[in-house]
Amino acid sequence: MAEQLSGTARPEREEPGAGAGVDRRDFLSSAAGLGASAALLGGLVPVAGVGLGLARPARAADRAGARRAMNVIFMVSDGMSMGTLQLADLRSRRLRGRPSTWVELLTRPGVRRGLQETGAADSHVTDSAAAATAWGTGVIVNNGCIGLTPDGAMPMPLLVQAKQAGKATGLVTTTRLTHATPAGFIANIGSNRDDEAPIARQMLERGVDVMLGGGSAFVTEELIAGRGDLRVVRDAAQLAAFDARGDAGKRLLGLFNEQHLSYEIERPESEPSLRAMTRAALARLSALPGGFVVQIEGGRVDHAAHSNDAAALLHDQGAFDEALAEVLAFVEGRDDTLLIVTSDHGNGNPGLTDYGVAGNEGFERLLGVKHSVGWMNERIKKSEPTEATIREVVREGTGIELRAEEAGILRRWLAGDVVDPFLAANKGGGPLASVLANHTAVGFLSPNHTSDLVEFTALGPGSEMVPAWLRNADVHGLVTRALDLPPAKPM
Repeated sequence: MAEQLSGTARPEREEPGAGAGVDRRDFLSSAAGLGASAALLGGLVPVAGVGLGLARPARAADRAGARRAMNVIFMVSDGMSMGTLQLADLRSRRLRGRPSTWVELLTRPGVRRGLQETGAADSHVTDSAAAATAWGTGVIVNNGCIGLTPDGAMPMPLLVQAKQAGKATGLVTTTRLTHATPAGFIANIGSNRDDEAPIARQMLERGVDVMLGGGSAFVTEELIAGRGDLRVVRDAAQLAAFDARGDAGKRLLGLFNEQHLSYEIERPESEPSLRAMTRAALARLSALPGGFVVQIEGGRVDHAAHSNDAAALLHDQGAFDEALAEVLAFVEGRDDTLLIVTSDHGNGNPGLTDYGVAGNEGFERLLGVKHSVGWMNERIKKSEPTEATIREVVREGTGIELRAEEAGILRRWLAGDVVDPFLAANKGGGPLASVLANHTAVGFLSPNHTSDLVEFTALGPGSEMVPAWLRNADVHGLVTRALDLPPAKPM
């Protein structure tokens, strides 16, 4: 894809009764006429300050005497509704006798918190592509778009701007590296987030120093071949053996699955945990001069929420929490690193929904589940889905004994019947998850993303700019001002 970059930022526009920003109606109207050709013809330009936030972070001029960040660690629990944060905290208190790391972080002196609005330009409910692009460029865009605005511009992604300023850069995820959330920080590919081959190419061409996750289906051997600056590792043992201070001049590429990494509840030893990938990334990036910017994503939290899979959800949120503990150990005693911990959107809105003994006993059953909803669905569908088979598979995966009427509902659903009047709830693992909710006391709103506000937590230099309420596009300006990044240059 040909790229044309201009060093001139677009002027800001005023919204009536609001701070500087782009009018949502203009975005919606321009989006209607946006063709696929815009992805190819639009210029890739640095775009400054075009979020829709009513409460904008302080500008650099207003931060006289404030500390400047050398590093930014941007942690994303993808698709984490507030209910997910609460359930993970309950799990931690039951299993470890103390709050989750994220909840403990909220009590630390100097931590700033805000509620983050997550909408896209064309929808109150965002997808991960639009959300990550808002963070990565400071522009609110349409769902499905990676680095493309509704008027056809291609703003400079954050990691490219950081690289130009001499920062090392990194992407760590439990999804494919080419999935939407990592892509929003580095790529400009247009309105089809599923076009992952050019995302892979841009990640390599734009010089990301550390890339750890899945996705060898797109980051192919052909794409890697001839790139002598890459050190490629393929499993947990190779990652653990990597010398973070050796291999001078080598970029670290870890590809641990052809597609996404496994759910934490079923993760094989060959795949590194999110904590192990985080440890390796921080070791490598901190060994490079000039500071760094890294995005660390617990991406399968979102996938478990789509499946209404409470057990897989809590295991992956727990793995994210362990990665956060690794990051907090890294920043301990430092005053040069801005840590951001947040989500791009809610998903499913899970919650513990029963009272007293029933709720407590249900949650205990949930903590004993051994396999994901996907694991159970796959095994049921491979055999003849009789009521007896369904009950046997669910017993093996969860330890839960389904009632005969519950197995009957699932048999009809597997045969193609609509068993839930809310049509969306018949997708994916919905009916199985609904039946399990009778036993675990954890229910979901839907298998879709939601428009809910999400938690935004920050610690370190620049965190003082976090307002009580912000939009996703405001975060880009907060990060660039915390780092005091110079304006992006044409590439």
